[in-house]
Amino acid sequence: MVMILDLLVERLNNLSWIEYFTFAVNAFVFLFSKQIAQLHGEIDEVKTKTRLRTLHSFNLTVFAAFVVSIIMNNSSFPDEQISQSSLCLLISYLIYNIADGMILIRYGEDINVMGSSRHVETATSRTLELIVLGIVIITSGITLINIWGITGILETTGALGFLALLIFTTKDYWLRDFLSGILIISGNSAKRGDVISIPDMNVMGIVMEIGGLQTRIRDLVQGHDIEVPNHSLLSNRTDFYKLNHGGPFKDFVDFNIGYETNTEVVNNYLRAVYQSAKLNVDGLSEAREPKISLKENANNAVRWRLTYYVSKPYRILKIRDAINLAAFDLQEEHRVDLSTPQLEFSVAKN
Repeated sequence: MVMILDLLVERLNNLSWIEYFTFAVNAFVFLFSKQIAQLHGEIDEVKTKTRLRTLHSFNLTVFAAFVVSIIMNNSSFPDEQISQSSLCLLISYLIYNIADGMILIRYGEDINVMGSSRHVETATSRTLELIVLGIVIITSGITLINIWGITGILETTGALGFLALLIFTTKDYWLRDFLSGILIISGNSAKRGDVISIPDMNVMGIVMEIGGLQTRIRDLVQGHDIEVPNHSLLSNRTDFYKLNHGGPFKDFVDFNIGYETNTEVVNNYLRAVYQSAKLNVDGLSEAREPKISLKENANNAVRWRLTYYVSKPYRILKIRDAINLAAFDLQEEHRVDLSTPQLEFSVAKN
C-alpha cells in the first residue's frame, strides 16, 4: 500500500503540462457546465438537460481517463492517448456549444411560437453555426489522428487530401442533408416557428429546429416531435403556412350543399358558421371578413367555399375543426342540409 502511495505521489509530482491542462479543463466544465448548457437561451428544459448530461458525461470520461493515465503509467497501455482523445472530444464539444451560443446571442432574433417568446436562430446564425461545426469536426479529426500516431494518412495525402478522402467516403450518409440544410437556412425558406406541411410524408407541424442533417417538426395533431431529413424539404412539395409579402395568410373549408338551397340562405348560414367558430377558437383575423364563393356546380350538390384569414397559423387545425363543428350545429337553425343528396335510388324488382 505504501509503495502504491509513493508511486502516486511521484507521478503527481511529475505531471506534464498536458495533464495539468486536462485537470484545468475538467475543473472548468465541472464549475460552469450549467451556464454553458444554458447559453442557447432555450425554454425547452429537456434539451437543456440533455446538453448538460452530455457535458457531464464527457467530463466524467475525461477525468476517468486522466486518473487511469496517472495510475497505469505503462508504456504497453495507451493511457495517454485515451486521456488526450477524451480531452480533444470534450474541448471540441465545448468550443462548438460556446460558439453556437455566442452566435445565437449576436445574430439571433426574438419570435413568438405558440404563445411564448423565444430567441431563435436566423439564416446568418445557422450558416455560421454550420461553418463552426465543420471546422470543429475537421480540426478534432486531424488532432485525433496525430494523438494516435497514424499520421501516415496525412503524410501521404496532406490535410486537404485527408479531408477530401473523409468527405468522399462518408458523403452518402450526410452530404446531401448537410448541403440541403445550408440551402434552407441561407435561403431563409424555413425557420423556427414556421408552420409547414409536407403532403407526401403526411407531415404538418411547427418547425422547432433546423439541424445540420435533420429538421425537427412538432406535429400539430399529436403534439410529438418528428425528425425529417433536410433534403425532404427540398425534394418534396412543402407548404408554408405563414404571413408573407403576398398578403395575409388564408385558409378555407368547403361544403357540399344541395341545389334546393338558394344563395342568400347559404351566405347567411356560412357567415353564422364563421361567427360561431370565431367565438370558440382564437387565431382568426379580427380585421378581415371571410369570403364566400361558389366553386363547383357538381352532379349531386353545389360546392361552396368559406375562405377566412388566419392570424395564428399554428391554430389552423383547431380553426378548421371549430368551423366544421359550427356548420354541423347550425344546420337545423338555418334549414341547411350538409348530407350529400343521392342521385340514384335502388328500385325493387317486381
